[in-house]
Amino acid sequence: MLDDNTFVISDTGDALFGATDMAIPRATEFMASAYYASLGFAVPASVGVQLARPKLRPLVLVGDGAFQMTGLELTTAARYHLNPIVIILNNYGYGTERPMLDGEFNNVYPWQTRYIPNLLNAGLSFDVNTEEEFDQALKVAREHTESFCIVDVRLDVKDFSPALLRMTSALGKRVNGNKPAAVTAGP
Repeated sequence: MLDDNTFVISDTGDALFGATDMAIPRATEFMASAYYASLGFAVPASVGVQLARPKLRPLVLVGDGAFQMTGLELTTAARYHLNPIVIILNNYGYGTERPMLDGEFNNVYPWQTRYIPNLLNAGLSFDVNTEEEFDQALKVAREHTESFCIVDVRLDVKDFSPALLRMTSALGKRVNGNKPAAVTAGP
């Protein structure tokens, strides 16, 4: 789905770790806040990118925790008739933390993102539980260019990218006294 008109914006966390394996047509069309690790960066960044480069369509990769911090910046996208595709990697909390130190503090309150288009009088939203639903949602989102699209991808709480597991394995051992972290949270 990535083409010369797509600008990928990845939020901090497993969205960024997972994005490291993506093939982007041009290196200048990928943005992340990796240096400062600012959670909640991607949705507002998509507004800035599209206002600065209106011929490009942002594809946002964001976790559900980060989306809850700044996701309603889609209000600005609706106001200015912008059309980012926002893929929420919904693992019911701060998944980047779980492999290192799990606990109730990593859980977030579950949002019903399907209602955001009603709230903002713009956009489309998709609840995705399977790969087939994901493919269909992306197809419809690509064709819908009038406003933003939210693709809420429901993941297992233990669904971690290989890159995240490599990074957190050493950190988790230090935090837990050389014992691997147990992932206990759920929807």
